[in-house]
Amino acid sequence: MLIEEIQKSIKDLKRLDKVESAVQDAEKKNQNDADYSAIVADFWRSIKTVSLAHSLLSFDLSDDSIEHATDIANRLEDVVAAGAVDEEELKEVKQQINRKFNPSLTREWKDYYLRISSPVRSKIATVGSLVQDQNKLSMIKNRIANASEWTGLSLKDDGNQTRLDWLKMSIDEVDKIEEELNLTEEIKNFVIAVTRKKAKVVDITPSIIEWINEEKLGDNFVIEFKKI
Repeated sequence: MLIEEIQKSIKDLKRLDKVESAVQDAEKKNQNDADYSAIVADFWRSIKTVSLAHSLLSFDLSDDSIEHATDIANRLEDVVAAGAVDEEELKEVKQQINRKFNPSLTREWKDYYLRISSPVRSKIATVGSLVQDQNKLSMIKNRIANASEWTGLSLKDDGNQTRLDWLKMSIDEVDKIEEELNLTEEIKNFVIAVTRKKAKVVDITPSIIEWINEEKLGDNFVIEFKKI
């Protein structure tokens, strides 16, 4: 009788062990599935951002980054080729994304951003003091600055437009501001001299006076004695 009860208890323990193992396997599978979904979503978001940056600003990835992206896409398919997530393969793909692909994106965007934003900042420095709506100009500056980091480009600060969209619109807006000011080379050089506090009275030619009057910018310029 006692032996039968012991044998029954052992069977019950084995049954419980199998149930516990099945639960653990299910939890592990769910975790792997969740990790896979998160990695795919993050990778796809990066690819969409690259596509948008190319469409708006002609941003192109290097050949190495394109090769990484292609390889990652293929490997993500292989991860679930057998109908379930291969945990080890997923871990390797995740490392490839975090250690190679993402750092490359960050570096390449930073270099490109500096190339396209520097001329715009120079224009703002030149014509900024001539803009009537300084609040608008400040907003443009902030939106350009907000697009400096790759990881934030897809964010929608206003709920509608991404930071990439605002960067493109801000660049276009600065070009429009400069165009509407009707700056000839002579006037542009004069404005730059004024901005650097190196303009002289003799630099004010009849054509510059005419331009100031036409654009109604008389209140934007002040003549001062040079401090000796």
